[in-house]
Amino acid sequence: MNTETYNNSIERFRGAIQIDTSWPEGAEKAQNEGQIAEQNLAQFQDFLVSAYPHFHTVVERTLLSPYSVIYRWPGKGTASQGHPQSADSLPVLFLAHYDVVPADREFWSCDPYGAEIREGYLYGRGTLDTKNTLICAMEAAEKLIQQGFVPERDIWFAFGGDEERSGAFGAERTAAWFKERGIEFAWTLDEGSIVALNQIPGVTKPLALIGVEEKGFLDIELLVEQAPGHASRPPEKQAVAILAEALVRLSKKPFPYRLIPSVESFFTSLAPLADTQTSKGKLQALVLSRPRLLGPLFFKLAGTSPATGALLRTTLAMTQLFGAKADNILPAEARAILNLRLLPGDTIESALEYVREAIGMDEVLVQPSPYRSANNPVPADRETAAGRGPGWTNLTQALSSTFPEAVPLPFLVTATTDSRHYASLCQAVYRFGPLELPPEEVSRIHGHDERISLENFAKGISFYEKLFEQL
Repeated sequence: MNTETYNNSIERFRGAIQIDTSWPEGAEKAQNEGQIAEQNLAQFQDFLVSAYPHFHTVVERTLLSPYSVIYRWPGKGTASQGHPQSADSLPVLFLAHYDVVPADREFWSCDPYGAEIREGYLYGRGTLDTKNTLICAMEAAEKLIQQGFVPERDIWFAFGGDEERSGAFGAERTAAWFKERGIEFAWTLDEGSIVALNQIPGVTKPLALIGVEEKGFLDIELLVEQAPGHASRPPEKQAVAILAEALVRLSKKPFPYRLIPSVESFFTSLAPLADTQTSKGKLQALVLSRPRLLGPLFFKLAGTSPATGALLRTTLAMTQLFGAKADNILPAEARAILNLRLLPGDTIESALEYVREAIGMDEVLVQPSPYRSANNPVPADRETAAGRGPGWTNLTQALSSTFPEAVPLPFLVTATTDSRHYASLCQAVYRFGPLELPPEEVSRIHGHDERISLENFAKGISFYEKLFEQL
């Protein structure tokens, strides 16, 4: 990529970041704020049209709402033949979302929507999640189309505007649109994991963590009621104390460890990468190579890290507490919100039952939170979980061109993505973003001073370009 082309790509990326596509807290109740948010989403859709003119001369564009825009890039073999059924000729679907989480401006060192470039980094909300993958894919497609490239099969893009709020208006309705038309895909690629640096102690090589499965999501509400009144006359047994006891019981009974196939593949693939020059490294390699055989020892060692422990169990985080609105009022109810990420094999109902049994208190009502939608895990078939599914070779070849040192590994994504809405339409679902990040940069996702290195941005474009050329 020459300097002028690269600079133009950066300016287009800056233009995408400068559109505030967040959904302000409380906008559902404030009509004006909701209208402004939707206008900004529509503005972003229009921005894509003006920023990528060559792309828009060859694709079919379908606009469902401010929350959804769909593109079909016609391939040579499918333009007039309908939709073939083999994995090698079925279309491929690329996902991304252009909405972002709100930014607390007072904690940023710059304007979250200013797209400031500083010391080799572009700062702004969405630079990592996930306007980066969207723009990198568009840049790659625009460049290839200018060069006269036509893919062998159809390539589809589905961009959503409400992933950060569950995807109900964007991805969910887009998936329904595909289903109504009988359109299926060989595989799809969405956001998810990254090329991780220094994530596993004792492993120095970069790890390209390609998500093949996804944990489920569930918010549980614990509710304890009592007669409200003045704080000067508290009852002997108070609602907050009962709730506290329930939380303590839960903390002593975490969900049990389990080893699912994709996670087993991940750890066994790590074994040859461990540093065996020390006795500790030799033990690590041994344990990683035989996780099922060594069972309790493996779980004990892996569970010492929250990141690896999350791959082995359904996690439960106690995130919110609610009581009285003033310090001199007995609350009519005490509530706690628990955020669960469900390991494949667990379900919403089984997790609820586990929490009820772990608490074992009739005074505590355990129910799904009425304020957040829940979803079950998205498992993969055994071939995909082992890194042998449709599209895996395409992804690893593109990776080898852009991140030659990285080792591709199947991985369990512990967050939720829009891809879960499309799982029934695809033979394989992958969740990966072409970003090489150490832990301190990963923490900027949804955090303050979110940023992307210009080197990562350039590599992202190259990744999608190499990937499209194979299709």
